[in-house]
This record gives sequence, structure tokens and C-alpha cells, in this order.
Amino acid sequence: MEITVRRHGESVVIRMGERIDAYGAVELDKVLEELLSEQSLACMAFDMNDVCYLSSAGIRSIVKTLKILSSRQGTLAICGLRPYCKNVLDTAGMTRSLNIFVSRSEAMTFLQSVQWERQALKNWYELENMDSPIGNFRFIPGDNSQAEIKVIGSVADVLHSRVTENRMFSRRFSQTEYSIGVGGLGNVPADYMKVLGAMITIGGTMAWAPTDGHDLADFLVPQNDTGAVLIKTPFNLTIDGGFNEYVMFNSIEEGGTTLDKLYRGLFLLARRRRRDFKGVIGVAAWTQVSELMAGTLMRSPISEFAPANGKTIIDSVNRGEWWTRDSIPRHRNVTCLTCGVGVDLSCDLSAYEQAGLYAGFYIDPATAGDKGHILNNHGAVFERLQMPEKMVSLDKSIRQVTAKAEFKDMRKLRGTSKVTRAFMGISYIQKISQDSSGWQGGGAEAIISRGLADKRYRMEADGPSLLEKRDEEISKFQRFLEAQQVKLGTKN
Repeated sequence: MEITVRRHGESVVIRMGERIDAYGAVELDKVLEELLSEQSLACMAFDMNDVCYLSSAGIRSIVKTLKILSSRQGTLAICGLRPYCKNVLDTAGMTRSLNIFVSRSEAMTFLQSVQWERQALKNWYELENMDSPIGNFRFIPGDNSQAEIKVIGSVADVLHSRVTENRMFSRRFSQTEYSIGVGGLGNVPADYMKVLGAMITIGGTMAWAPTDGHDLADFLVPQNDTGAVLIKTPFNLTIDGGFNEYVMFNSIEEGGTTLDKLYRGLFLLARRRRRDFKGVIGVAAWTQVSELMAGTLMRSPISEFAPANGKTIIDSVNRGEWWTRDSIPRHRNVTCLTCGVGVDLSCDLSAYEQAGLYAGFYIDPATAGDKGHILNNHGAVFERLQMPEKMVSLDKSIRQVTAKAEFKDMRKLRGTSKVTRAFMGISYIQKISQDSSGWQGGGAEAIISRGLADKRYRMEADGPSLLEKRDEEISKFQRFLEAQQVKLGTKN
């Protein structure tokens, strides 16, 4: 069997001949043994474009190679599988445990990301590190691409309980990998319209809390996104474009740091460190939560259930029928996969497309008060799983949680929830746009009134003391950081 070996950076690509049968596997093992004797080699790709036959002996070679590379914190990528070879791996139950790609370029991109992870872990203590009044932040560089929030539907439809079948959207799981909103699952509208509830998709999984009166959440981890099962949603915020950096946070506050304080810290650090910070961040995370405080939507926001008084479902008159807000922790000492968006109201938000901004965000007077920010965070709750001391891959971490930990609940998180540790992917949002793909309605999609939105923001967000409070807070935080730098000898 002809075998070709080529190096691409720190990775090796092996292209093999037509048959990996008993004889071909022996030949392949000889080549692998020599290559793997190089202890620094941790990433390898098998290019199987020319392979038309794969035996159990060939599968053993694949498994053995994968185990050796994994022990070195590396991995094996397989590309170019022909239908027969893929069927053999499917029959052997192997495809779910292998990294399989259509093309060599996709496989090499994946291996480059693994090499980056290995390098980041190796240089962990040399990464940017910053102490703050709430805890320690360690920063891992991420994707340089432009991050975006895609707004599906409008938050106004939810708040006014005017959702109808023709205001719904259908989305594949892969289209909403990191998102929050209101939604449900089902084949026909009768299955989901009357039970729409808060939802989260994170790392390809979905959790939602149906408003069926049982107060129990559902959780789905699709193995294959075939499009046969679609997410139904009237409103959704999706973080798109990758994470610009990753942050490991360790709280130093007794009992943990509230989400409100954590976001405030992220805003202040972004002002200091990031030129691409415009006022909005998207955050997905594995968090260790000491006290989880939730807000629960109790009724589906469809027009049939709209309040008779014509007021919103968050109005003080209607809130009791529509929402429950925890006054004591719903869960303690749990692992939570969270996804959310934070808006710093002291920034000039005119940099964003206003229609998208007003379609995606609102200020709830009951929760925003004079904090100076809008937070919208949902979480999938699991039995506590020990978090590694060093982490650099959010996707891998999420898969670890969903595979090993038992699912408990899904909730919309209140800002008073307390976090002891968190590994976060941060997107510094450059664009907020409306996304109408998968729309089930007919005619033109409703656009948010600019005049009404402007009035709402002036009344609720731009109180006379807000900017002064934010400036005072920023100065206080900066003085603390400068004092720390002097103490550490990094600033004269």
C-alpha cells in the first residue's frame, strides 16, 4: 500500500492507498510507529480520499493512534472518507468519537486550533492576568473576526404578548449555536405555541422551560443536525462570528460574585483593554454557581394570552401572572452553561444599527434600576462537575459538561446569581442586525418604531445621574488597577 507523509507546521498528514486491510494495516503501523516515536508530535491527519476498503485491523490502527495523540494533549483528524469506509466506522460505532471532516483544509484548520490550545496551556502563567476588587481575570486570545448579534424577531412581540404563528421563525441547531430567547420544539404549531418558554442553545445543545405549568425544563443534545428537528422561536439573540477572547475568572468574594458585578467588571476591563469595545458584549461560559437566582416565564407570550389591560407582561400590574422571580436561591453549588448579552448603557450605542438594537433589548425597571446596564442571561443547569484549573477551549469544555454531568434545569438568570469560577468566551459586538431567515410569516416583517424606542430609552436609561455614576465607578476601578500595577512593579 502506498503511504505518503507530509508535514504541515507542527502537524503530520498521512495519505494512504486503496485498501487498509490486514496487510495494509501492518504497513500503516510501521509508518505510524516511526512517526510517533517523536514525542513532540501530537496532531495528525489521515487523508483517506484514496481508501476504498477499511477492515477491523485498520480501525485498530486508527484507535491506537488516537489514544497516543490524546495522551499528548493532541488529536487525530480524518478527512476524505468514502461512503463504504464511513459505513464501516458507523457500524463499528466509531464516528461519534472521531474528528471527521470532508476536506483536508477543514481537518488542518481543526488541528491548528488544537495546536493553539496546547500552546496556550503550555504558556498559561505567561498569559495576560489582572486582579480586581471581585477576583482574578486571565485572558486567552481568541478569534479576530468581527463579532455580531443576530436578532431574530422582536423582543416587543414577547413583551406585548402578540406572538402568532406567522411571527414565528424556524432555525436549525447549527444556526443558533450560542443563543438565548423564547422558543420551543414540536412538529406543528399546536405542539409548541401554547407552551413557548425561555430557551438557550449553547455548543449545539438546546434547553428550554415549557410554560405548561409543570415548571420542568427539557434538554436536547442532537448528535446530527439533519434539519428534521427545528427550533421554533419568535425572539432570539444569537452570538455570531466567534469569540474574540476567552477569560478565566476566579472570584475572591465570599460566597461568589454576582452576575451584575461580573459584567460590570467585564465592561470596565473592556474599556481599559479593548479598542473594539463599543458597549455590547456576548458571553458564553461554563460557570460554577454557588447561588442561582432565576426569573421564570410562566405563560406563553402568544396573542391569545395577551393581558386584557393592554399593558406589557412586565408591567407591575401583570408581572405576577407572567413571571416568578426567586427571592431565595433555586439551586446551590451547581455547574451552569450560560449564554448571554450585556449592554453598557453609559456607552454611545448609536454606533449600532438602531433597528437591531431596539428589536433585541429592553430595560426592565424591576431589574435594571440605576445599575447602568442591561443583562440578558440564560443558563442550562447541571449537577456540579469539577472545573479544570486551566482551560482554553470553550466548545470542548461544553461537550465535557453535557457528556459527563446530569442535566437539572434551565432558567433565565437574575443578576443576583453568584459565580465562584467561570470560563468565558467573550465577543465584543461590532454589529447588531435583524435576521429574518427561517421566517414563517407572510408579507413584510415588522420594524421597530425608532421614535417609540428613542422615547423608551430616554425615559428608562438616560437618567441624569447614570453617566455620573458610571464615570465614578470607572475611575474607582482604574485607581485600583493602577495601585495593583505599582504594587507588582509593572508601573512606575
